[in-house]
Amino acid sequence: MTTSTEALNAELLQRALREQLTQSESGSFAAVEIVDTIDSTNTHLLSEAASSDAHFLIARQQTAGVGRRGGIWQSPPSGNLYLSYCFHTAQPLSVVSLLPLAFGVEIARRLQLKLGTCIQLKWPNDLYLDGKKCGGMLLETKTIQEGVTAVVVGVGVNVASHPNEELLGRPVTALQSDRQEPVVLEDVALAVMQAIIAVSDLSYADITNCLRRQWPERDFLLNKEVCVSQSAGIDVRGVAKGIAEDGGLQVDCGGRMEVFYAGEVSLGHVGP
Repeated sequence: MTTSTEALNAELLQRALREQLTQSESGSFAAVEIVDTIDSTNTHLLSEAASSDAHFLIARQQTAGVGRRGGIWQSPPSGNLYLSYCFHTAQPLSVVSLLPLAFGVEIARRLQLKLGTCIQLKWPNDLYLDGKKCGGMLLETKTIQEGVTAVVVGVGVNVASHPNEELLGRPVTALQSDRQEPVVLEDVALAVMQAIIAVSDLSYADITNCLRRQWPERDFLLNKEVCVSQSAGIDVRGVAKGIAEDGGLQVDCGGRMEVFYAGEVSLGHVGP
């Protein structure tokens, strides 16, 4: 195994994934596709959503990777993970809206099991290591037919390298940073793939139970002073108090609890 996506093998990844999943899990039939260069794995799968049920797409490099709120996700060919998964679901949008949080919890849990280091979550979809961002997620949906939604979840993880902090304007890191032993990209890819499949099979009750039990212990923002910048140019300041039942961010604004569903969240030195 190597730390370069150039050596990632779709057939071997698919075989390893199926060997580690039960037959009852949808991912036991998932297709795995690896490409050298693409504009965006999410954009590509979304454009083919109707025919892309249970389909993983991994790229060595993205030329137009997309982050949350339309931001650019820097995706150089440097041994990092750029992965998207498309699946079809009959779950209502109220359940689908909780998936980014649940994906984050399960990805963080499995990466921690693999690496032995604590991975935290910054609401709503960032992975943090040692107080610095090391990854992120983007979930997009498309209606296929009445009662059926195609969900595309994209995951980017800094494995071997990370963007320049000064250019990015916030602290960032990679899983390999400050570690003597190598972080194997294939291991990271499999952990992320297994996490996505596990969550995509959960019921609403399972998802809410998972978030209730596991989100607080990984909540990077919990009990910290935060600033929520909204699209109207309004900044709201307060103390983060976890997530609400429907996935919104709870902020204590001087004794008045407010719940936010959108906006960039920053605190101290941490950028949005």
